[in-house]
Amino acid sequence: MELDEIANRIRNISQLERLEQQPAAPYDPAEAMENLEEAKNYIRFLYAQLMEQKEAYRRVLSALDEIKEDQKETRKLAKAQSDRIAKLLEAIAALTGDLKDANTKIVELTRTNETLNARLNIANKERYGTSKSQKGIKSKPQPKGKNDGRDDFDGTNSAAQEEPEQQDGTENQENRAVENEPEKAERTNRQGKRYNKQVVGTPIKHECDTSKLPEGTVIIKEMKPKIVRDIVCHIREHHFQRLKVRYPDGKEDIVYLPASKEEEKIYNEIVPGTSVTSNLLAHLLFDRYQMATPVYREAKNRLASMNWNTCRQNLHNWADKGAIHLNKLIPALKSAALHKGADVNVDETWCRYQTRFGHRKTYMWCLANRKAGIVIFFYEDAVDEKGNQKHGGRSRSVLKEFLGDAKIRSLQSDGYNVYMYLDGELMDVEHLCCMAHARAKFKYAYDQGCEAARFFLEQIGLLYKREEQYRTDGDTASNIKLKRNDAYTKGIVQSMKCRMLEMIAQGETEVTDLMWRALKYLQTFWKNLFAYRNNGDYTIDNLVAERAIRPMTVQRKNSLFYCSVKGATSAAIYNTFIETCKQVGIPFQEYFKKVIQAFKSGREDYENLLPMTIKLT
Repeated sequence: MELDEIANRIRNISQLERLEQQPAAPYDPAEAMENLEEAKNYIRFLYAQLMEQKEAYRRVLSALDEIKEDQKETRKLAKAQSDRIAKLLEAIAALTGDLKDANTKIVELTRTNETLNARLNIANKERYGTSKSQKGIKSKPQPKGKNDGRDDFDGTNSAAQEEPEQQDGTENQENRAVENEPEKAERTNRQGKRYNKQVVGTPIKHECDTSKLPEGTVIIKEMKPKIVRDIVCHIREHHFQRLKVRYPDGKEDIVYLPASKEEEKIYNEIVPGTSVTSNLLAHLLFDRYQMATPVYREAKNRLASMNWNTCRQNLHNWADKGAIHLNKLIPALKSAALHKGADVNVDETWCRYQTRFGHRKTYMWCLANRKAGIVIFFYEDAVDEKGNQKHGGRSRSVLKEFLGDAKIRSLQSDGYNVYMYLDGELMDVEHLCCMAHARAKFKYAYDQGCEAARFFLEQIGLLYKREEQYRTDGDTASNIKLKRNDAYTKGIVQSMKCRMLEMIAQGETEVTDLMWRALKYLQTFWKNLFAYRNNGDYTIDNLVAERAIRPMTVQRKNSLFYCSVKGATSAAIYNTFIETCKQVGIPFQEYFKKVIQAFKSGREDYENLLPMTIKLT
């Protein structure tokens, strides 16, 4: 029974599978309809449904069209909005960049303002305050004494002793007693230095007339003479009678026949081409170039006060006449200064000369040979790239032309680029830079408030202290070179270098502007600044040329400008011999008189007429 039931179930399942696999017959709704009216009604129903679907489809299509239009408008608005947003973003980015640049400029202007204020304070302090120290950082206060403020006080205890009041004598002059002065203690700190003895030429002694004393008066002792100084300043005008004569041979001439040797001496002192003596012209030149007195002040004030009314042009013409004679000595002086193996110091300063187009800025050069005691000013013309002549140039060609073929050993200067380029042209010349310039930059930074500059000032001060010790001890050049390269000096130099590199590595923002400039100056010219250690004859700074050219800057401040190129050339000639006479230690007035007399006598041995070779006595 169970088997039959199972077989039936299998048969049924197979039939169902076959029915599922057969396709379904299409449904015809009309088969169930019994008449035509039902079919029509069904068709109407279908038609009504179709129309409703069509209407719904139409509404859907209309809605879709509206949606498409809305989408188009939305896209246009979105695009316009996107463009507007992009423009706004660009404007914001530009404004952000401008704001950043403005902030950067504000920071830079703030630092520049601080730097300029610091420089102004330093300049005011230098101009109106006390003089700055060369070796130390701050000048130490000196104790005030009774001799402070006196013109004749040189800082020593023995200088400018108080003059005792004269007392009436009671003993006879023959029996006067002179007290023995106590021996002065040896002062090692003043060894090698010159004392100011306050002696003016040969004193005129005025003895007392003892006959005016009452009878019975006894002179106790002779007191120290009362020293009184007086000045006699006036201009004497001489009228020399000149005769026009005809000699027996028929030759005519204008002569002056002196009646005495004194008159002949004065007549022979007349500078050729002028109406003044060499003595007067020397004084006028000294006032003009050494004392920096402008010509108009000399003519309208000083000379007018002595009842001599003359014009400025006369003073210019007389100076030009004297410069013609001194200019003959320049080649010999130049040859002595630029001898083989010479060590020279060079500096330059600006000046102005007047043209019909206004005042033009030019430059005056100064070359000094410290060992030879020679200072030469030169105002050379230069030619630019276009071939135009330029008076008083500052280019490298001016210095190259002046040096020429000179076989000098070293040249010391400041950090001007012209001197830097000389190393490539003059391979045999060792170039040195000035330590005083480097120190000044750190001094400015220290005055600005940068405490880090104090270290460099102290180290440079130690170097200067050693240089002063060399001069005090009188060391030779070889010993000086050894001491400049000993362990102590090397330690100072190495400590400065380490600190310099450390501060430069930190960046510009960590220090002030003036301090950064001082560090970069020290780094750039490090080799040239410490080249003085290569030879004992070298100097640590360029102050020889700096001091020599200083009177030129004072003349510029007082006289403002030269009236012509000729006037600038004459100034260079006169300043050359004035400063050279100062180096040699002879008065310029006496030298000028001697030279004029030598030229009038026909001498042409120029090498024997230089300040260091001429004999004034």
